[in-house]
Amino acid sequence: MMNKLKILYIEDDSEVREKLVKLLQDEVICGCKIDIKGSGDFNTSMKSISNYQMLILDIYEGNPKDYGSPSGKNVLAEIQKYFFIPVIFYSGNTSSVTQYKSQIVGVATKGNGGVEELKSEIERITKHNLPFLKEIVHSYIEKEFKKYFWDVIQKENSKFTPDADDFSLGYMLLRNFADSLSKENIKKLIGDDTIQNEKVHPMEFYIYPIDSSKEYENGEILKNKENDDIYVILTPSCDFVERFKKGVSVGRNVDKVFMVNTKLLTECNEYKSYIEHSGKNEIQELTKLINSGKSDRYFFLPHAPFIENRVIDFQLNISVAYDELKSKFDRIAKLDSPFAQSMTASFVRYYNRIGFPDIDNRQKN
Repeated sequence: MMNKLKILYIEDDSEVREKLVKLLQDEVICGCKIDIKGSGDFNTSMKSISNYQMLILDIYEGNPKDYGSPSGKNVLAEIQKYFFIPVIFYSGNTSSVTQYKSQIVGVATKGNGGVEELKSEIERITKHNLPFLKEIVHSYIEKEFKKYFWDVIQKENSKFTPDADDFSLGYMLLRNFADSLSKENIKKLIGDDTIQNEKVHPMEFYIYPIDSSKEYENGEILKNKENDDIYVILTPSCDFVERFKKGVSVGRNVDKVFMVNTKLLTECNEYKSYIEHSGKNEIQELTKLINSGKSDRYFFLPHAPFIENRVIDFQLNISVAYDELKSKFDRIAKLDSPFAQSMTASFVRYYNRIGFPDIDNRQKN
């Protein structure tokens, strides 16, 4: 069955609005049949936005050449407070909104080829199922909660007694839901058939963004504000915990934070050799580096929207005063478990290795 993409088009010019609605109605884009409704009022449309999966938004009330009231940007600001819905700005003058373009915000300019550009933006945003993700997740939550309440809790009501007076049930419910989000289920929810169950997806490596109100942790990725170098914290997380005695802070166990520098994969000799020769041996060496199997000296950080492919080199380490972290570094992301632990284990193995001279095998008994 074909998905239906429900779009709300907010445009104060009734002639322009009706023409576009007629053009797009029942159009098939990315295997989805468009069901589009038009509205001429920016303010009253806010009440019905949650009924739609995508919003096409004019920027100005009045003539865009005269830079009328920028109601479209005001509506976007309101949407960001209350809703998640992909938005496409569609106007005769889009110069003031190009900075908003992203994976969930599109920009198309009216005029020659404007409708085709708009269709292209609808396709770009739709092909990764982002307009449907909220409904898909809501449906999944309903299914998981229903199964847990009736198939577990109610069937075992001798354990979960009516006189229970704590939050244990809610806690267990949410823990069970989090545990249900396996790679296989995420693959189904987002509709990505390219995810391989036996392989680690790059986004599994990281927690992003960092909650800056929380303390620094082992595995946190920082960027030097002066030269944009990327570092990873090696100091154990427990050393960052602030200690108190009789309600008074007595500080932390860390004065100096131990960090290791990274370098771009493209700067590594293995990558350069692969690009230059592309032979079997070069591929093997590059694969070893990417799989963090080159040696314990290196640890690979895969590409994500906030970081390029990088390699940790444990020989490139520095110490920075804890009190200087905020002034000298931006907090980017954090290695998730078990990758932070795996990185630390590689570091320990590298610096704790024990070497000995080669045996003189010419000696005879």
